[in-house]
Amino acid sequence: MATQRILDFLATRRPNGPCLVVDLDVVRDNFRAFEKALPDSKIYYAVKANPALEILRLLAAMGSSFDT
Repeated sequence: MATQRILDFLATRRPNGPCLVVDLDVVRDNFRAFEKALPDSKIYYAVKANPALEILRLLAAMGSSFDT
């Protein structure tokens, strides 16, 4: 589901080709929900799934571990 921020981004910027648009607030919320659902687990993010530095920095700040 597209958030309003993503819709606004796409309305004002027209990429010349395919692109991936990620709402970092959604990433943050999903990480927190995952932590809450599995409180005794260590969460690993697969860097090869999406190596965007913005996502990696956010997840690192939130305490994620990484599978490289």
